[in-house]
Amino acid sequence: MDRDTVVTRKYSTTRSILLFEGGDRLAYWRRFAMLLTLSVIIATMGLLRNSGAVVIAAMLVAPLMTPILGIAAAMVMGWLKRAFVLTLTVCIAAVLCVLMAWILVYLADVPRDILIPDQVLARTDPGTEDLIVALAAGVAGAYVQINKAELSLLPGAAIGVSLVPPLSASGILLYFGEPADAYEAGLLFATNLGAIVLSACAVYIVYAARSVAFGKGRRKLNFTAGVVITMAFLALVVVQLGKSTYNRYLETRTEAEVAQAIRDWADPVSVEIIRIDVNAKRKRAEVWVIVDLPPEAQFKVSSVAGLLPESLRETSLVDVLQDELGPGYLAVIRYQTRIGAQVILGTETVQQAPDVEKLSDEE
Repeated sequence: MDRDTVVTRKYSTTRSILLFEGGDRLAYWRRFAMLLTLSVIIATMGLLRNSGAVVIAAMLVAPLMTPILGIAAAMVMGWLKRAFVLTLTVCIAAVLCVLMAWILVYLADVPRDILIPDQVLARTDPGTEDLIVALAAGVAGAYVQINKAELSLLPGAAIGVSLVPPLSASGILLYFGEPADAYEAGLLFATNLGAIVLSACAVYIVYAARSVAFGKGRRKLNFTAGVVITMAFLALVVVQLGKSTYNRYLETRTEAEVAQAIRDWADPVSVEIIRIDVNAKRKRAEVWVIVDLPPEAQFKVSSVAGLLPESLRETSLVDVLQDELGPGYLAVIRYQTRIGAQVILGTETVQQAPDVEKLSDEE
């Protein structure tokens, strides 16, 4: 293969990345609008049905990755006007996705008082790990664009980064009257957007555009300005992600401390902790525990308080939670009792049931 052929191929690849719409831009954007609409419909229905497989299908259909990579390519080439137009287009598309999701839930007449599906809530807690995933996905997407022989990797890159599902989740949460969680879902999309642009810029520079990025003149200035703006945007996102990650760490640690405090409070009585969920930002906690009563409790006519072992009556569970969480928390406590017995079948031997966690460890 001679040098002219190599140069022509490189030019063809660069042109296809920069001018991804092809000769008929109007036709491309019509297809883009159709695919984006289908992706939002699939994602919204998948989130409402709590189906991860359907949500993944929406990721594969979503066409947002191409214009986002186009932003990176335009920045590297110093085409700030095109980069700005594409950024504005992506932002408008994102807003429309949120609006479409809200309308879909409204038309489906979903009751507002139902439990929000886990697939929706999973997109309301972005952290620094999501930034890392988005950076890697941006590298993969840009690499596939340059190396057409690796097109089989494109679905993996699309699944690796979440673009439409967070927007659909944001629309669903706005319908349910949860603006704070809707903001968190939108933050996840912003994280993915900024990270993909930055990492794709790095790939394009390494593979094709070093002379532009590190040369002289107006294009270099435009490229530098674009990278600075992107990094400033990402810095704001990282601050928000850092807060979320730190809050998550505090909540996880607090939940572990509360669980241990409940075990210490109940000891030696067997207690099963069903759920502990602490939200430090809203100062809310949900605690659900089941305490085993001795077998003879079933033969007593008494209040639940009277049936409890003496040690559990000395200090209330509310006092234990206040010591761990502090005053001001809204605590939802689901406290249940049950008869716990260990029976040797064929005999009259009836003993107190062993501790639930010790039994689980032995298994």
